[in-house]
Amino acid sequence: MRFFAILAAVTILAAALAPPAAAAESNVFLKATVGGSYPIMQNLNNELGDQGGRQLIPGVSLSMSIGRMFSDHKWGLEFCFDQARYQSFRYENDYESFEGDMKHYNFMLVGKRSLLPSNDTFRPCIGAGIGYGYTNISRAGGKIDGLEGLLLLQLESRIKDNISILIESAFLTTFDKSRYDSSFLESSAYDAILDGNGDPLDERFTSIDLRIGIQAWLKPPSKYGEP
Repeated sequence: MRFFAILAAVTILAAALAPPAAAAESNVFLKATVGGSYPIMQNLNNELGDQGGRQLIPGVSLSMSIGRMFSDHKWGLEFCFDQARYQSFRYENDYESFEGDMKHYNFMLVGKRSLLPSNDTFRPCIGAGIGYGYTNISRAGGKIDGLEGLLLLQLESRIKDNISILIESAFLTTFDKSRYDSSFLESSAYDAILDGNGDPLDERFTSIDLRIGIQAWLKPPSKYGEP
């Protein structure tokens, strides 16, 4: 993962410093965005509330993508890797006691539709994706995973032939609830994290992310909307 991050940063920097080349046409891009992530996990929040008024706190989200535009930049397809980290919390009841250190990772294939493909100043884009994600609740164990869906709203403004600034909002959710696997925690009889009633805690990961970043074309494209 670290190698991928370094490779993406180097490629984007190289694209940013490259001189414009009007004859070089490319539909392939790299994208990197960072921002805040607000987790919406009702069962876990309710349990933390019963343990003393605690709540999950928003964290930091990082997204990296490689993709391609089609049909005069009207449609796009990208493969992305996202990571979110949240502030630690204390999980403690009659059955469990551990330091929560929640992280979420997902790999997603996203389809996009550019609403104003020929506008350089303001290009809104909507998208939807599907992929796999997993959430760690503790360094010692405790994981939920499954198939996830994504809804994306993106605003793009071009600042150079091969560079755009992006603002994007993403709604991400796991389709089905699942138990937190906790083979390394105390509740080995259930192999699950237990709530205050002694029942396995099940949950789906859901978040709303707001990020800002850049998109770099591997070769500067010609005017948006042109063949």
